[in-house]
Parts: sequence; C-alpha cells; structure tokens
Amino acid sequence: MSPRTSTWCRTLLVAIMLSLLSGGGWAEADKDNQGRWTTPTTSGPDKDVPGFLVNLGPTGVRAILTETTFIVRYVFAGAPADGRIRCDDVITGVAGTPFPSYTFGGATHGYEGPIMSVGEAIERAESGTGSLVFTVQRAGRSIAVTVPLERVGAFSATFPVQCAKSALLQSRALSYLASHPESWQGPAHVRATVALALLTSSVPEQAALGRTIILGWNNVPSADTWTWAVSYQLIALSEYHLLSHDAAVLPTISALCALLRRDQYAGTILVWGPTGDKYLERLDYAKVDAAQQLYAGGFGHTPYIPGMGKDGCGPMQFTTILAVIAWQLAARCGAPVDRAGIASALDFIHRGTNAAGYVAYGGEFTLNAGLVDPLQWKQSTEGSDYVGRAGAALLAHTLSPECALAEQSIALHRRYLKSAYKSLPDGHADPLLGFCWGLLGSAAAQDDSVLRTMMDYHKALFNMMRCADGSFVVLPGRNYADGSYFISSRYYPTAIMALTLGLGNPRLMIQGTQVSVPGVNVKALRGRFQAAYQAIVAKSYPTAIRLLAALRTGTTVSAEERTAGEALMQVIDARLQTAVVALAVLERRGDVAALSTEVQHIRATFGALEQCPALILPIEERLRREPALTQVALGMRFAHLLASLRKYRTAASAQELERFAEKRPEGLYARWAHAVVQAFRETGVVIDPSTLPGEPSPPATSSVPSLSP
Repeated sequence: MSPRTSTWCRTLLVAIMLSLLSGGGWAEADKDNQGRWTTPTTSGPDKDVPGFLVNLGPTGVRAILTETTFIVRYVFAGAPADGRIRCDDVITGVAGTPFPSYTFGGATHGYEGPIMSVGEAIERAESGTGSLVFTVQRAGRSIAVTVPLERVGAFSATFPVQCAKSALLQSRALSYLASHPESWQGPAHVRATVALALLTSSVPEQAALGRTIILGWNNVPSADTWTWAVSYQLIALSEYHLLSHDAAVLPTISALCALLRRDQYAGTILVWGPTGDKYLERLDYAKVDAAQQLYAGGFGHTPYIPGMGKDGCGPMQFTTILAVIAWQLAARCGAPVDRAGIASALDFIHRGTNAAGYVAYGGEFTLNAGLVDPLQWKQSTEGSDYVGRAGAALLAHTLSPECALAEQSIALHRRYLKSAYKSLPDGHADPLLGFCWGLLGSAAAQDDSVLRTMMDYHKALFNMMRCADGSFVVLPGRNYADGSYFISSRYYPTAIMALTLGLGNPRLMIQGTQVSVPGVNVKALRGRFQAAYQAIVAKSYPTAIRLLAALRTGTTVSAEERTAGEALMQVIDARLQTAVVALAVLERRGDVAALSTEVQHIRATFGALEQCPALILPIEERLRREPALTQVALGMRFAHLLASLRKYRTAASAQELERFAEKRPEGLYARWAHAVVQAFRETGVVIDPSTLPGEPSPPATSSVPSLSP
C-alpha cells in the first residue's frame, strides 16, 4: 500500500504519540498557552486584544494566567474595570483571599484556582453589593481595587430552569448576536448555532432574523463540501422546519440527506502518510487491511470517495455523531432518510465507545500509535476527557429510539457526563464544539442530576466567559491545537450560551425538547400537565388525551394551566390532521391494505378526540363498500416483494417479505410469504408458493381501482 496523508494528520499522530510517551505532560506548553498569550486574533470584537487571554468576567479585564495570579494585559474602554485596573497589574486574590494554585498540563482536572475564585466572587458580588474587590500588586505595593458590577442577582439552584439571571443573560446574548451581522458570517458550525439561538428568541425581530439566516442557507452545497458543514446546515434547516412547518426548506433538506449518505465511509479505507514517516512505517498494513470493516459507517472531514479517500484523519466520531443527529431531525421533517445509513453510523459510534462511555476521537480505536485490538478497546474503562463527544452521542441516541442499543448507550453516556464533567472546557482543535454538545447533551439526558453536575460546577466559568456588553468569549483551556478563539472568539460562544441559558424554555430538539409546544414552556410543566406532555413525546396519545380531558373539566385549573392544556391538545390535533393527510396519499396510490391498517390505527390512537370519527368515517365506509380491494392490494404487494427476492436473493429481501406476513398474519398471502421465506433460508431457492400442495392459483392483481367517490 502506498501511504499518503495530509501534513495536518501527521502532526496529529505525532502529537498523540508524544502525549502517550510523556504521560500526558504538555505542562510547559500550557503555561505559555502554547504561545497564544501574545497571539492576537485578526478579526471580530477582540482584534485589538494583544493575545488569547483569560477574560475576567464582565469587569472588562483580559489577563495572562499563572499558577496563582493574573497578569493584566488589556482593559476594555468603558468597562467596569476601566480606570481602576491597569495593564501590568498583577492580581493575586479576590475578596481578601489569595488565589489557590491552578494546575497546568497533565490529566483532566478542572479549573480550580484563580479562574474559579474570580468566577465565584463575581456571583457573590452581583447578588450582593455589586463590589468586586481585587488584591493587586502594583509598583511594588499590594493594594485593594474595587470594581463595581451590575447587581444582576445570582443563578438559581435550578438554573437555567426557573432562573431570572439566566433569562436576563440569555436576552442580552441574543441582543448582542442580533446587533452584530458578522456573527452569522463564519463557518458552518458558527452560522448554524447563531441562527438557531436567534430562532429560540421570544423577541419577534430576533426570531425573524434567525429565520432570515436559515432561509439564506436554503440551497444545496457543492459535492465537495466538508461533512461538518453538510450536517450543520441540515440540523439548522430541520430545526427551523420543525418549528415553522415551512415547506420551502424541504427540498434542500431531502437533498442534504442524500449528500450526507454519499459522504459516508464504505469500502476500502487506506492508511495515508508521507513517505518516510517512521510511525507509519512501523504499521503492519496486513493487519490494518484486515480491520477495514471497523471504519464502515463513519464520516471524515471531507466526503469519502470509494477506493481513494481524501483526508488523512479518516472517519471520526464527532462528524459521525453529528450526521446521525442531522439525519434524525430531517426524518422528523418527513424527509427520505436511508435508515441503513443511520444504523451503520450508530454501529461505528458504538465501536468507538468504550465500557466507561468514553467516545474516541475517531480511528484511534484501531490506529492509535499502533493497531489496537477493537475488543480490548471496547472493554477498557479509561478516559476522562472530551465530554462533548459523549454529550453529542447521548443526544444522537435519544433521537434514535429504534436503535437496539439506544437505552444502554444513553445510560452509559449519562454516567460518563457525570464522571468526566470537568473536561467540558478542554478539547482538540475547537473545544467549543465539545463545550456546546456537552451542555446540550446534559439537557437531553432527561436526568436532572446530569444537568446539575454540569451546570453547577461550571457556573463560575460561565461568569468568567461573560463580557460587559452581554457577549461571551472563549477562555484558554488545556488542549492541543486549540483554534477556537481564532475561529470565532465571541459569536460562537455567545450563541452556545444563549442556547444553554435558554434551556429553561427550550424550543429546539437539540435542546432536549422532543416536542415543541407553541407558547408553552415545557420545562415549567408540572403534575398531570407534565405527564400529558411526556405521553405526547412517547406518542402515547390516548394517555395524553385522557389526562388533558380530565384537566379540562377540573374546577381547580388556573387560566394559565388551561391555556397550556389547550396548547397541548392542539399538538395532538395537529398529529391527527397529519395522519389524515397521509390517508389521502394512500387513497390516491390505491394502497388499500396500508390504508385499512392506518385507518384502524388512527381510530385506536385518536378516537377519543371529538373530531376524529368525522374525519375517518367516509374512508371507512368506502373500504366497507369495496372489501375485495384489500385482497387485490395485498396481492400486488406480495408479488412485488416476491419479485424483489427473486432478483436480489438477499437476506434483507427475505426479511421484508417476512415483515409483510407479520403485519397481516391472516390469509393466503401471509401463508405464502412464510413458505417462501422458509424455503429460501433452508435451500437458497425462491419457490412458487402457488405450486405447493393444496394451494389455490393466485388471483389477478393487475390493477386496483380508486376508492375515491
């Protein structure tokens, strides 16, 4: 095999090897922030700041972090600290207490030290007198400097749910995004997150701006678009459609689904590397080739071209997880999604998740400084970082209830989020990706202890990320190749925090909301209203109808509760209307068998609704007038499936025929289908069932007349 790869991938592999050989000690590089304390960004609101520095919350101070101090390097004009804190001041403590030590490098271990101390002090000051008192070394003297902060209060014990401070900060973050048009001009992940954050706003002008951004993205990208961008565009358009029901985006959603399927890895995956690379020369290529199936279903940075491949990193977990999320959201819009692609992607994710719930970066579960036994990898319990991938994987599985391992995987990722939560700010390349999905995954966990673990520990960090103008900024973390500050220093983190602080009134499925109820904060529902909502999420509509009917007649129901109940009933009614529209499609196609089955299902599901009988009674009457049509349609379906089995002779075709028989277990065609499948599995031969002893000749199935009056 001829090794080929990008220089970037080679750098990644070398870095992984150095990390393993050194025991994870990039300590010196971290103390110097890998040279970034003095490396400024060239665009955006921080272009005048002299480097990638630590933001000291809404004070307006930016500083270098040492083990026990902050060395001030910049103060924003007009900020609370302007005229009080000076450049070159050394801040040694807060509220009269010296800073404890911050640990650089090594394993994941949180941000205790000066960052946490100031973040906690900001919380106390904003909920108290508003005075934040720093201990400062200046010109050889130690002095106390007071910075006045706005008294915006403290985060509630349940924040961001039922929290006035969260609502205020979210409102300001959305206003900041709306007033900075350049915020949605960045790469796909930034554009999507900003647009979706604005779309959740209760301010009509801001929500309309989110709509404008997304509709401006309503076009099919070129075939060589990176898979990251395809997934984020599909997520944004799908979430928009689920909120608005705007059919204008459906053609693009369908096209993106197909484009994503084409991008999925399948076939032979090569191992790339520059000639002479000593690491790659040590690989046993025969063993690598024997492990090809482990890559199936994954996604790389760029589209996969069978037999060639275009990117040295190969398939990765994060790109694959995002593709699953995008596909599942698109499926809820009614787009044609290849379920085999989703199943294959989930299999890839499962292969890259170990017994601890740690989700690999990508191919390193087979190629990580040498070939790794995949079974040994699966059984390992190592890993305490990159919590964002686990959060995204949890969300992907909540959207994939059809997956046999969904519940098991969700439980596994819940445990991992609760054990590895300190790694949230750290990550590779753009740790804000992990920051975003770690927080959203915690909300999707449907386990308050997971959300509380994540939110409570990082409360101080959220305070430190805040800027005086309502935006949020990236803070340096212990991570290799961190480019987040230079990609989007404020717009992306501000959008992430707007979505996070909006979890108290979620509107998007990526915020953990399975069903959006217009005008109702589903997080605030309690008692039987909450039970009714959960029944709607589970599609247990008879249960939800029964609960809401009882609430409607209750004399103790408040006006607000009655409004919520009516809104929930409208959601159920919308489901009924959608089901009835689908019946009309089946009628026009002449699919009598499916039509009969669906009518029975609708009556069983929505029959308690007052309007249901009137909607389906005409169709039921037409079915009763033409009972023979059902058998005709069954015959056509059976003939189609039998022809497919004869042509392809695959296990999947046999399974489709078997599934047909299981759905309609009574009658001639079910008996024939079972006989054909049994014979095929035993002998590999597709028999003619009508030739079996005692079987009648097949009835004519050439045409099916319309049921329409």
